[in-house]
Parts: sequence; C-alpha cells; structure tokens
Amino acid sequence: MPVKFIRFGNMFPLEDAKEHPYLIDRDPFKIIDNLYYVGNLWCASHLIDTGEGLVLLDVPCASGYPGLLYNIQKLGFKIDDVKYIVVSHAHTDHYGCVKALVHRTHAKTFLGRVDADDMLNNPERTKRLDLGLGVYNEPFIPDVKLEDGDVIELGNLKMRCVLTPGHTIGVMSHFWDMKHEGKNLHVGIYGGSGYGSLSNEGLKKFGLPANMQEVFLQSIDKVWNEPVDVMLGNHPFHSDEFQKHKRSLTEKNNPFIDPSEWHRFLNELRTGFKEFLKYTPDQMRELFAESHLMEYYGDEI
Repeated sequence: MPVKFIRFGNMFPLEDAKEHPYLIDRDPFKIIDNLYYVGNLWCASHLIDTGEGLVLLDVPCASGYPGLLYNIQKLGFKIDDVKYIVVSHAHTDHYGCVKALVHRTHAKTFLGRVDADDMLNNPERTKRLDLGLGVYNEPFIPDVKLEDGDVIELGNLKMRCVLTPGHTIGVMSHFWDMKHEGKNLHVGIYGGSGYGSLSNEGLKKFGLPANMQEVFLQSIDKVWNEPVDVMLGNHPFHSDEFQKHKRSLTEKNNPFIDPSEWHRFLNELRTGFKEFLKYTPDQMRELFAESHLMEYYGDEI
C-alpha cells in the first residue's frame, strides 16, 4: 500500500463539488499588507494591490469565476481595477476564467512563452484537459509571453519570473519583495508542484518530454537558494494558507512569515517525488484513484 502524498497526490474536488463548485468557495483574507488570498479551497488566487492597480496571480477554473469576483469585491476592491493577470502554468485550474476576466476588466495577461506556445500548438490536448473541468474553460493567448528572468512591474510591485519546468514544460515561479513594518520581506511561490503527470505513463498521456522527471528535480535545485520569507502556493494546500489564516486570528506573530518554510516545502517535494518514481504503475494508479482534498483539510475548514 503506497504512502499518500497528500499535498501532491490527487487533490481534485470531489464529484459533488465539481457539479456544485460553490461548495469549495471560502471568504477571502489578508495575508500581509497589500497581499490577499481570493481563491477557493482547491485553487489559489492571490491579489496584490500595487497602488496603481491590482495584480492577480493565477485564477481558478471558469466554475470558480463567481466566487473569485465575490472575494475581490468583499475585500473592498473593484473588479475594474484588475490590471494584470499572471498565470503560473498552462493548466485549466490556473487560467480557466482568464478570458472571462479580460472580457470584464481588459486586464493584461502574462504566461511563460514555453507554456503559451505549447498550449497554442496542441489545441486538441488543451481542449481535452479544459473540458475535463467544465465546458466554459477555455485557453487564451497571453499579451506577454514571459522568458526566464523577466520582471513584471506595476506600481510598487517588481515580480521576477523564473522558469521552473516539470509540472508543465513552461512552469514559472514568481518572487518579489515587499516592505513590512520597515523591513524588506521576500515573497515566493513555486509555480507547479504536482507530479502525477510525471510517471512514465503520465509523460506519454500528457505528451511531455521523456527527460521531464530529471528536469523537475533540476527546477527544485534552481530555486533552492531563493531567500523566501513568505511562501505562497498555487494551491492553498501546498502552503497551508487556510490553516495559517486561522492561526493568524489568535497568534501575535503573522504565521505567513516563516523563512524556514521554503526549504521544508522543497525538501518534501523532492523527497516525495523520488519515492513516487519507485512505485509500480499499479501503485501509482492506486495513489491517484481517489481525492484527498477534504481529507487534508479534515475538520479545520
């Protein structure tokens, strides 16, 4: 019986939540200063108030669009003030409602060039993946195709984009600095952590290069030395964001500020992936046979 890698295994919503997506909606909250969580229990979406407009880092599937709009407005922001939408990688659960948002806001969109070109050059595969999570999901062509090391600037934000392929061939991780109580804090988010698609069977199914397993480990090493004080996840269970928010209501110190978490997370990711690659195909299928999303949250949410 294989170990359940809760954070990186099958974390899809249960069928009831797929049919009734409002079941995984939750209220938004402030993480620190000008940084907010506006996603749901499954897909993270982070809002940054730059002083000259709002930046959204990742957005949920199209089914999560109403919840996203509600959360932005509940925080007191106007949807029309969203100026940039930055997508970490070309999976539907991170870009599904981009076109709907652009229709309302005319926001400028950003995606890594490698993923953008792959999505454009493989329309049938993209359509198949999109439809698996709802009929209204649709791919998009970004206004800006990001290269490794590019910097996105708006207002007080300078977001550095680092190519960290593996989860997709063009995953981008993001890093920026922010002032907090007179000190400089480094914020970081690893762009794509799930490795279900990186089994030998998965590589064939998703049309990924044969060397992507090695590339995934190289990407972890590439960002190992990033000085991250506030770690975010493009899924909230990658960085315990709801649990930290709950703790923040009673704890004196902000639990989102933890300079040791980045290495703990990357170690867990690397170690779990290496163990995963030792599994037989049957064990791998067993690992992903059922969702562990609500098991991870337990009675806390």
